[in-house]
Amino acid sequence: MPDRPDMAAAPAAPPLTDLVRVGGEMFSWTEPVARDNPLLTHLSVELVGPGGTVLVAGPHPDELVTALTTGGAEVTWLLRSLTDAEQAARSHPAVTVLAGALGKADLTAGYDLVVATDGIQRLNSAEGDQLSAAELLDRLARAVRPGGALILMHDNQLGAHHTVRLDPGAGHRDDAAWRPAEAMDGPAARTQLTAALTGSGLEIGTAYAAFPEPGAPTVLIGGDTLGDVASPLRPWLRTVLARAYTTAFRGRPVLSDPRRLIDRALRAGAEDTVAGGWLVIAHAPGDRDRPARRPDVLVGDEHGIHTPDSEIRTGPAPRDPHGLRRAGTVRPAAGYQLEERLLDLCAAADVRRLRQEIAQYESWLAGQSRDGLIDGAAALADLSDLGVTPDGPAVLSARWAPTEPMPTQIALVRALWQFAVRLVTWARPHPWPITASAADLAAILTGMAGRSVTEEDLRAAVDLQVTIDAAEFGLTPAERRAHRLALLAVQPGTAPLDVAGYGELTEALWRQRYQASHLLAMMEWTEQIIASRDSQLSRMEWELRFHRSRVTGRALMAAKRAYRMIKSGPR
Repeated sequence: MPDRPDMAAAPAAPPLTDLVRVGGEMFSWTEPVARDNPLLTHLSVELVGPGGTVLVAGPHPDELVTALTTGGAEVTWLLRSLTDAEQAARSHPAVTVLAGALGKADLTAGYDLVVATDGIQRLNSAEGDQLSAAELLDRLARAVRPGGALILMHDNQLGAHHTVRLDPGAGHRDDAAWRPAEAMDGPAARTQLTAALTGSGLEIGTAYAAFPEPGAPTVLIGGDTLGDVASPLRPWLRTVLARAYTTAFRGRPVLSDPRRLIDRALRAGAEDTVAGGWLVIAHAPGDRDRPARRPDVLVGDEHGIHTPDSEIRTGPAPRDPHGLRRAGTVRPAAGYQLEERLLDLCAAADVRRLRQEIAQYESWLAGQSRDGLIDGAAALADLSDLGVTPDGPAVLSARWAPTEPMPTQIALVRALWQFAVRLVTWARPHPWPITASAADLAAILTGMAGRSVTEEDLRAAVDLQVTIDAAEFGLTPAERRAHRLALLAVQPGTAPLDVAGYGELTEALWRQRYQASHLLAMMEWTEQIIASRDSQLSRMEWELRFHRSRVTGRALMAAKRAYRMIKSGPR
């Protein structure tokens, strides 16, 4: 049949000249890819200069590959999924894309940098023999030419993110989990990982413990700080790690709150054991210059990378439409975390020292204000963001600050109200009745600071917290309204509103049952008292009737009426 003139043939897709099929590629397969991580991108880009050759092994965000090519590097990208490889070749025409398994690729030419921040779990292919973890690590190490570097992220199967995971059936729903990571005979500790790379001829430059998850790390701890319980950075680390796990696990079902596990690990110096993964930067022996010693701690987000001493801005400082701006305050200080101290004092029912700590915080907050208004990071810093040093309170870390000065009263009420919410939702012991609500506790704590709180102050504080959470987590208007109602309704038995683990939900259920049983016991006691009083009244009424029925009783009643008449007569 001849073609109709109005039906033009579809143009054929141009051939992908930069796509090389090395063998073992997986057909009709696609890989889930994590979001761009500025921390990993920054570390990868600084390891290679213009004209350097880079091998990106495994699925990685497009932003990382774009950053490498923008910096002038010649990038080769290895992907086991043929579909993903074809898409990568179309999106990055300047990149040489290899489709197939790592064991099939010819990497004898060597590279100045090998990037494997996705780990080694997705370098094998279902279409062929499976290399062991040791063989995969050895091939990555041998792909580094003399003087080059390898940056590798390795998942920790004992990490807190695996320990608290509550996701039944994930292995059957996710095609990427066709081979469980537990089945791999890879390194199970950071020392084992570094030993394997050293055995392959590399020299370890830096080894970090990555938190909270290997696919999206926001905190890296290494060097002498890792495991050092005497480090002055400990209070600050508790703050930044608690925030990292709050952001990562907000709204996700978990067995238990991972922040408690991480806090206990920090106290014991065992954070390396429960880290989400380990990031290792290793170098092949050679004559090239090595970068300067990296900081022991790196904290990153989508807008910048922080160290205990400086900040590296990787994006513009955002402004929230509701009057907030990014604070970017990182100030490690020797001392103790204010919220941790208040929780301990509440548990010990030490009201006198609790009042002293809160009064000190109120005085410091008043000193930061001017004419009853406060600005800067101190205005929106939680009690968990504050450390108490010999010179007084100081902001350890804060993400947001108001664009305009705000009333100091509202800042104080919000901080103390949020602490009261944590007392209630975390089921922490305190000197006041277990039936006290968050609003009641906030009023008591504000009174300890020498101030009073009104209903308007409390609602303004809740609205401010909703604004902060909306800026932090991108809440929609409907989610903002629901979140505000949930915050206003915090009562004993309310589960945590950010990370609600199964253990915390069980604790909240127990508190609800305790309150219900307490109310039932009170109702039963009240009914017993009423029944006892009814019985006594009935008995007294019967006695009165008995006396009235006799002559003496009638005489007494007549005398009583006569006495009342005589007494009221003169009036």
